[in-house]
Amino acid sequence: MMARHDMKRCRMNRGVALISALIVVSVAAGIFAAIMYYAMTGSELSGLQRKYQSSKEASLGAIDILTKDVLPRVMSGTELSAAVTGMVIPSVLPAIQADAGKDACFRAKLTGVTSTWPGGTCDSGSDATINPDVVFNLKSASTSTKPFVVSVKIVDTVTGNSDRTGTILETASGVVDDASSIIKVQHFPFLYTIMTDARPQSSTTERANIEVLYAY
Repeated sequence: MMARHDMKRCRMNRGVALISALIVVSVAAGIFAAIMYYAMTGSELSGLQRKYQSSKEASLGAIDILTKDVLPRVMSGTELSAAVTGMVIPSVLPAIQADAGKDACFRAKLTGVTSTWPGGTCDSGSDATINPDVVFNLKSASTSTKPFVVSVKIVDTVTGNSDRTGTILETASGVVDDASSIIKVQHFPFLYTIMTDARPQSSTTERANIEVLYAY
């Protein structure tokens, strides 16, 4: 009787040990699967980030050129097609395309709200590759990488808090005057929504689209 009881207890102990071992193996397998999943996902995201980083930087570079060089020239009276003519730098910016037929459209975008634009090819669609205002060709820092084509388009214009005679930030607006301790309000005649599409030449997948709200 005692022998049977001992055998039964031994079998129960072996069963408990087997179940415990299965639980430990299952937990370990789950942890391993989770680690592999996050490792592979991280590698994939890192690869995608590296792939699109150059296109993103090309977009940001084109926005800088448009807002700091092109817009002030057009606002001062120069037509868009003429403003970009002398901006070509073969080593960095080998080509800039701006259709002379859209000079009036671009000026309307800069000086009037969206509802007053002439229409037609002067549209407000969010796709920067359709009727773009300016197309930049930007060279990569690597000679093995194709130049980037960046289409830039103003898709919306709203009036700001002043006309174009307002003081700009460079002349100390929006900061405290030490002499009078008066805060001068910065003037923004217009707010522009700008869309970009940047990609290496002949590429349809390595694209970066950026939307920017720019206060002029």
